[in-house]
Amino acid sequence: MIVLTDTVQTWGHSATAHYSHAARSVVTQSNLALHMEFNVDLPPKPIFRSYGFIRTAVVGGSTVTVNGPSLVAAGVTELNFELLTDNGASVSVVNQFDTTGTFTGPPQEAISVRRVSFHRPVNGTTAFAHTAKVYAGGRDISEQEAVETAIANLKSRGLDPADLVMKVTSGADHVSRLQRLDLETNELVDEVTDPRFE
Repeated sequence: MIVLTDTVQTWGHSATAHYSHAARSVVTQSNLALHMEFNVDLPPKPIFRSYGFIRTAVVGGSTVTVNGPSLVAAGVTELNFELLTDNGASVSVVNQFDTTGTFTGPPQEAISVRRVSFHRPVNGTTAFAHTAKVYAGGRDISEQEAVETAIANLKSRGLDPADLVMKVTSGADHVSRLQRLDLETNELVDEVTDPRFE
């Protein structure tokens, strides 16, 4: 049975997701469901790539490096997922499958959802986004922790948070949609994307 399922989307940016939940024995898999290449505003000799993978996990109280698309383990309480996208857009699906046979019912819904996004002040497009989702029994991920994680991930991509506009949003509805910054209102609005993303 699927215990957790989530869709991570990018549109001209990379993204990370942090999941926190009760200890589980699971098979966790990430699958790239869609990759599109942009054909405007490209640098010379552009790289086109989309790659989703589990960066790290907390297993039995210890952080382990995964750096791959799947993980099989008992006692998993946290996952850090990354979707790298260069010069395009992508969709990746993250699933956890119960290996004990004791879970029944639909996949669990997150009880807390928060996104930290960074936007280009010249046009409002998203440069990077980090999402934190807490499920029943999971360790709480505070807004401060989510912001610090997002900034660290942003810097690892060679981006400077001082050059971007940071926005923090909460609620599953906002986080499930690709958004950009409206420069006139300083509010997030839905990104105009390809119909295949809807």
